[in-house]
Amino acid sequence: MLRSLSSRLLLAFAFVILLSLALSAVGTLFLLRDQQRESAEERVGRLAEPITLAVALMEQANVDRAEIESAVGDYAESFDVRVLLVDGQGRVVVDTDARLTGRTIDAFQEPGLPITRRGGAEFRMAKYGSDGDELLLFAPAHESLQLSSNRLIQLQTVIYQLYASGTPSEALDELLADLLADPEGPQIVALPSLRPLVAVSEEEITSAWRDLIPQLTIAGGIALLASAAAAALISGSISRRLARVTRAAQEMARGHYDQQLDPRGDDEVGRLARAFNVMAREVSQSHRMMRDLLANVSHELKTPLTSIQGFSQALEEGAISSEEEYQQAGRIINEETQRMRRLVDDLIELSRLQSGQAVVQREPIDLADLLRVCARRFEWQLRESGAEMRLDLAPLPPLVGDERRLEQAFTNLIDNAVRHTPKNGAITVRAEARDGVARVAVHNTGSYIPPEELPRVFERFFQRDRSRGGGAGLGLAIAREVVQAHRGDICASSDRERGTEFVVTLPVAGGARPRNGKS
Repeated sequence: MLRSLSSRLLLAFAFVILLSLALSAVGTLFLLRDQQRESAEERVGRLAEPITLAVALMEQANVDRAEIESAVGDYAESFDVRVLLVDGQGRVVVDTDARLTGRTIDAFQEPGLPITRRGGAEFRMAKYGSDGDELLLFAPAHESLQLSSNRLIQLQTVIYQLYASGTPSEALDELLADLLADPEGPQIVALPSLRPLVAVSEEEITSAWRDLIPQLTIAGGIALLASAAAAALISGSISRRLARVTRAAQEMARGHYDQQLDPRGDDEVGRLARAFNVMAREVSQSHRMMRDLLANVSHELKTPLTSIQGFSQALEEGAISSEEEYQQAGRIINEETQRMRRLVDDLIELSRLQSGQAVVQREPIDLADLLRVCARRFEWQLRESGAEMRLDLAPLPPLVGDERRLEQAFTNLIDNAVRHTPKNGAITVRAEARDGVARVAVHNTGSYIPPEELPRVFERFFQRDRSRGGGAGLGLAIAREVVQAHRGDICASSDRERGTEFVVTLPVAGGARPRNGKS
């Protein structure tokens, strides 16, 4: 199950979510611990004054002591607390749990016991421990109690709750009626002789924060389910996109290089898809170029090898007898051998340039003199074809680069122009320097390259018209690599009426730097 990326992502998300929820729950409980304790103290402390008032009123109505004890027991059971009735000496007369009866509690006999305020409630609170029974005791805040009409109405309800098992005595009922009928303001009621103390276990108060655990558990479960669903969607979307990349890579491994992915998105997967598309195009182009290279090399070597084989076989079989025929056979064999050698040398040179292994020298170069030398090499060839070459060279600052390789590049460009210029055509070589860049243009009339073929003219072995001969289609490819090795650029343009032009731009300042290679 965990072998797939989506399952590992989902497991990682789930772990992070669980850890976050656990830390959030612990932090929440820690922050709310004191608040929950104070809230529990307030809840219990608010019960002290109503029961004390109820007991005081029952004593004023001369209610029987046994009836008071019974009513207090009902009160304790109703509110799930423990109630003690303590006399004036602090002795426990009644304990609803019957464990502290007869014991003495003097915590509230000490003067200066502070008043505790929780929310809108005021009460006194003290600790009491005996025989491992740790209690928190709650009593009214003052020695006398105010009894307003609103409080009396509330108190009447409490008193009737105290009598859960019966009805109040007539005397108590009359007392409550008289108090309610009195239009005067708040009355002061003294504490009863049997003072009620509300008692709860100290652990119940200090552990009140545990009441939050069920709610936090439910909230955490809901959050976990929602987060898990979101994590499943997110991990699924990521893994699906990566799965498409995997399938495309597998198809490329099977030889299907025309793979393209949806590049939408600016995230890592989107960038991966775009990088994959670029890689797929480069691999497809390299594979096509490799096939073309094998086909073109085979074609280029086939003709000279056929000539060499034919003449060598004629020599072996004695078909050649005269001295003149021997010389002709030797000359053709030598020419074809030189042709194959030039082809191999050009391939090696081009591979070294493209791989960055060629060493490009750094030396001052007079570009104008270099172009003149390159042009003089084609004087005899131009006389035979009747074409004309013009040099338009503006003053040029010196360059820093590899003179031999730049000479090779410009020679290849001029040679290409000479071979594709018709009889009585014109070749123009212009050079100028501007804005720190030297610009050399080689233009010839009478030739035209369609727009769809212009991007391919710098590919290996590309020849639009093989019938013209004179090369293997490597000259322009070598020229481009040499120019780019000098941090320059080369481009081609063609027009039916004006002809074809190759433009080379080279930086005047700075030195040559081979692309991915040595200097």
